[in-house]
Amino acid sequence: MNKAKRITLTLLSLIGLALSIELCVVYFNANFITDAVPSVCAINEAIDCDSVAKTQYSQFLGVPLSLWGILLYLFFLFMTYVDKLQNLKFLNFLKVFKNQTSYIFCVGIFSFLLSIILGCISVSKINSICIFCFTTYFINLIIGIVAKERGENALFEIKNSINDFVEAIKVPRYAFWFSLIVLLFASILTFTSVSNILSPQILKKQTWEGTFKTYNNIVNGNEIGPKDATLVINEYIDFNCGGCFYANLYIHRIIAEFENVKAIQHVLPLEKTCNHNMKYEGHKNSCLKARYAIAAKEQNKYWQMADILFIEAPETEKEIIEQARLFDFDIKKLKEDAHSDKTTEEIKNSIIDADSKEIYGTPTLYIGLKKQIGVDSYPTFKQLVIEQGGIEKKNHG
Repeated sequence: MNKAKRITLTLLSLIGLALSIELCVVYFNANFITDAVPSVCAINEAIDCDSVAKTQYSQFLGVPLSLWGILLYLFFLFMTYVDKLQNLKFLNFLKVFKNQTSYIFCVGIFSFLLSIILGCISVSKINSICIFCFTTYFINLIIGIVAKERGENALFEIKNSINDFVEAIKVPRYAFWFSLIVLLFASILTFTSVSNILSPQILKKQTWEGTFKTYNNIVNGNEIGPKDATLVINEYIDFNCGGCFYANLYIHRIIAEFENVKAIQHVLPLEKTCNHNMKYEGHKNSCLKARYAIAAKEQNKYWQMADILFIEAPETEKEIIEQARLFDFDIKKLKEDAHSDKTTEEIKNSIIDADSKEIYGTPTLYIGLKKQIGVDSYPTFKQLVIEQGGIEKKNHG
């Protein structure tokens, strides 16, 4: 390898390594530090490394992509100097690496191709991009181009790499160490992908889906439970209401434990911004949260959004969006629907409906025809459901 190429590859790899380390810090702060200060990459809604880091797409096999990046650039640096390291007596086994530039080219181009996929996911699914990530994508491409031997085509470089690998594993000791490394690496990846110890966003989603198994009982929009239910619970809630938090949990348990009960949740935001009955400001951002709950109906994920609003208690629109990404919402559509005239009208009609029933506080529930204001303990609530004709499933009897 000539001096100019070595220097260029070294500088590019060091820049990529520095960016990957910074992205690891961003990932750690975004996922493990409560109230962490936003990173310098959190510029606006469209360019926000922090938001990207909080999604399930920021990891692969339980390992943050930023950590994969660190390994990638260490590989580039190692290969850039492997011909020098081979001359050291105790490292002469490294002579097995015969075509270092071919390996760098292949890995660099392959990484760039993967980066295109990641970029498409960032734009189409996350609706935010990580500027540091995109910078590393182009660094990978440039590294591949710089490493390519002048006058040789890509197939030549790939063939070189494959031939070297095949020749290497023909040697028993190399085959042994390669197998051992692969086994160790596979064990680590199995642990990280199963435990999600480095992926709290995935762990959170799995925990929610495990806790609220009633998601598969969603009938339509804000209805949940069997279609042929003989007992219907109408629940009027405000997403900033403490009692409504427990009422929401109780509904999930009731649907899981009873065979003939369906629940319909109605928004009743107690905020002056959208509720004409309020004489004071009321619960801050209740109207905004109601908007997002109704918007989620358009994707048949009302109950997922309701749980986000109750359990995670996001305070801003940005925080709502960040949590929505865990459940693979179409973010662009969600935001458009949340601020549509149709949603405004539905909130208005929901409040009028509550007025007609003389409901002005939350949570208020109609269990069949019985009006219940507020909730007590779950056993008490469950008994009310039984009294109104709820039939428990046999495995809960």
